[in-house]
Amino acid sequence: MLANLSDLDLKSLRIFCTIVEAGGFTAAQSILNMGLPRLSITVRDLEVRLGTKLCSRGRQGFQVTEEGLAVYESARKLFADIGRFLDSVGVLSGEPKTRVELGFVDSLLSYPGAPIVAGLERFKRESPTTHVTLHVMRPDELEKAVLEERLALGVGAFHHRLSGLLYTPLFSEEQNLYCSSKHPLATATNVGLMEAIAGAEYVERGYMVESQRPSPVNLKRAATAFNMEAILTMLLTGLYIGYLPTHYAARWVADGTLVALAPSATSYTALFSITTRQGKELDSVARLLNDSFVSQSTSPTF
Repeated sequence: MLANLSDLDLKSLRIFCTIVEAGGFTAAQSILNMGLPRLSITVRDLEVRLGTKLCSRGRQGFQVTEEGLAVYESARKLFADIGRFLDSVGVLSGEPKTRVELGFVDSLLSYPGAPIVAGLERFKRESPTTHVTLHVMRPDELEKAVLEERLALGVGAFHHRLSGLLYTPLFSEEQNLYCSSKHPLATATNVGLMEAIAGAEYVERGYMVESQRPSPVNLKRAATAFNMEAILTMLLTGLYIGYLPTHYAARWVADGTLVALAPSATSYTALFSITTRQGKELDSVARLLNDSFVSQSTSPTF
């Protein structure tokens, strides 16, 4: 029976909560960036520490036991209490009375209107004493951090919808397929271009699974990158093709360094959203931050 809590126990509880919210071990793998064996061992060790069965896996799928549900609900309350405790201690030590942490994906500063900057400007005017902590993460990392309540909210293009999260549309971003002016495709004619694109070495985004590939062409995946600067770096070698946001690539297109490949056939639009935790009401500061970003929305949903 658990008599005290260690840092390892807290980490294991967060992992268990994420598994429950994801609907099972398999779905939680990508969120936590952990393999099934490690997840299974973590939950098994937690069950030993707690002295009770938390969940089961079998032909009927993933199921949380009654005891597991009670542990999950208690853990969520515990993490909320820890957050309130840290805020209170911050006040005593003379630190800002309120804090908020948010994250967003990279390469958004060149987006027309810079909605991230404008949203933060409005938030700072309305909550001048709040200490803001910013993180730049991949979309999957943002979702994980919001689920684990390490971030109040995240802004990115999310290619799936995770159980336990809410997604509020903000704006759309055009994506084009590019190559360097040094690449053979840069001077290719329209005749046979799509076949040539299919045969070219392609830089894939490591956080997007194969079923979420943006192009209708069966691209030849030859390299992997996890942010826009990494993709651009690969493209500039003249050896790969890859997708970039149109606004981000514009300066290199303007000076002739990058060339868009068959944009009418290969371009697509990515929807950017705010993600927040489902089932948890935002505190006043996080709600103000959320509203500040929503005020910059260009999505037709609003």
